Amino acid sequence: MLGKHTLAAGEKTELQVTYLTQGRPGPFDKKVIFSTNVPGEEKIEIFKLNGEVREAPGAKISVAPRRVTIEGDDLNAGKKQVFSIKNEGSLPLVITNMRSKDGKNVYYDGAKDGGITVEPGKERDIELQLKGRAEVNANSELILVESNAVNAGSSGLFLMIQYGGK
Repeated sequence: MLGKHTLAAGEKTELQVTYLTQGRPGPFDKKVIFSTNVPGEEKIEIFKLNGEVREAPGAKISVAPRRVTIEGDDLNAGKKQVFSIKNEGSLPLVITNMRSKDGKNVYYDGAKDGGITVEPGKERDIELQLKGRAEVNANSELILVESNAVNAGSSGLFLMIQYGGK
């Protein structure tokens, strides 16, 4: 409830209803209910509103594989890994950066090398030289993929690199 206002007999006021649809694609069914202090009519349905919010055009990213396990001879030396990046959206996908979550390891620098563009409905393979466990000094590493994808959120999309299995 935004606030209360008491109307005198015969007084009129304007009622403004706003439904924010950003980030809420899909069907909706809303009711606008007016609250009163009139006995027996405390809640009055003013109107119903239904429809469908269409998703705004944008790029959508999917990456395969999302999880890579480095084992055996590659455990300390690292390995080359191909990632298939698909744009499931309606606008071009631009990848601007691929780096470890802590920022210590840069796998792709779009500021230096230019963005990687994947057209709508297309797929592109990218080969990265993954670091070995000795270089990252951990049992796993998260690689952040930064892009203009609407489904990646403000933090980006993460890939999991696991060293030595589970």
